[in-house]
Amino acid sequence: MYFDQLKCPKSFPLHFANIIATNEHIIEVMFSNSALETNKNEITELCKQQLILYFSKKLTVFCLPFISQGTIFSSTVYDELLKIPFGYTSSYKEIAISLGSKNKSRAVGHACSLNKISIIVPCHRVISSDGGLKGYAGGLTTKKWLLNHESLLK
Repeated sequence: MYFDQLKCPKSFPLHFANIIATNEHIIEVMFSNSALETNKNEITELCKQQLILYFSKKLTVFCLPFISQGTIFSSTVYDELLKIPFGYTSSYKEIAISLGSKNKSRAVGHACSLNKISIIVPCHRVISSDGGLKGYAGGLTTKKWLLNHESLLK
């Protein structure tokens, strides 16, 4: 396993983006206030560079090799999340409908809560049907910051 971290912008609610990778894939990018001992490789460095570009508003789509861990259902949810472009949102219900059942909104939310690469597979772009912010592994303050960064909240 390889580890790296990026110091987040000063206005960001948390201090670091902690990156964990194998020889070939990103397996986790989580925001934290805790420093991480680094043991870098090419994959963590690529992720770090793309995060820098994202925070500089010079990158809107991540192009990284990653593995999303979880169930088959979670993987289908993550595939839908990857279709939400920078600057747009979708609701838990809309994603559930795209997966064939409007009654799976909570299951979509649960899959989002388990996403360990939530900046790459953009859970922050998922909101409630009434436009409100619901849950985010990095906290609602972080979710709001990311949406503001993408100019979604006025």
